Amino acid sequence: MSNTCSEISEEVKHRSGSDAVEAIHVDLADLDSVRLLCDELCERNLRFDITVLNAGLSTVEARRSKQGYETMFAVHFLANRYLVKRFLDDGVINPENGAEPNDVPRLILVSSEAHRSGESFDFSDLGTFHEFGRKDALRYYGISKMVLSAYACELSKRLNPSDSMSIAVHSLCPGAVATNIAREAPQSIQWLIGPFMRTLFRSPDAAISPIVYLACAPDAGRRTGIYLHGMQEKDVSSHANDPENGRILWERSEKMLLDYEASTASNI
Repeated sequence: MSNTCSEISEEVKHRSGSDAVEAIHVDLADLDSVRLLCDELCERNLRFDITVLNAGLSTVEARRSKQGYETMFAVHFLANRYLVKRFLDDGVINPENGAEPNDVPRLILVSSEAHRSGESFDFSDLGTFHEFGRKDALRYYGISKMVLSAYACELSKRLNPSDSMSIAVHSLCPGAVATNIAREAPQSIQWLIGPFMRTLFRSPDAAISPIVYLACAPDAGRRTGIYLHGMQEKDVSSHANDPENGRILWERSEKMLLDYEASTASNI
């Protein structure tokens, strides 16, 4: 895996023309790995002005993460929840990070229009692992993205409770992108999926436009809570934007992370 990180780092250096690039390995399906990454960033006293959380996967059947959660829930939501909590607690993301007086840090979460397919929240079941197969895989993908979208809304409100903004929090759906997200599809149809996606879906170079806008545009630094589908600004679903859903999600997921941290401390 370290070789993969090295290759990624070299590719980014080559394409950006900058040597100020570093890749650090993290497994977002494993909170232990996420914790170690956060520890390293904190120890190195790193500060982020722009943070883009863009990991995603689509499994074809239920898979349990190391901590016992469904993997898409763990990667799309819980890892991001833990990363942001630690970044804020450790000062990796801080309103005082801005290079100029009017700058605020920007935090961008890559969600999906699939969040609209998620049914209403069942908080009694949040994070519970359930077996499922190909028939229900997309439904669970949508649920995990709905949870992420609701978290983005709640995070934006909590970090910016008054007229003065401290951290700009945005989310987006880049649209259908020709990536390797379907890598778990059956081998018998892999030969078809690649050409199909490259023909009908946007290339990663084209799909990155909304991320660049939210990360760099002056307007996105003066506002918070923007959701883009491609380059079109839209409202998130009513479930994701419901204040009560956001509050309960925040509290329940906070307990998940506190329980994790307590179990980790007891094992040291």
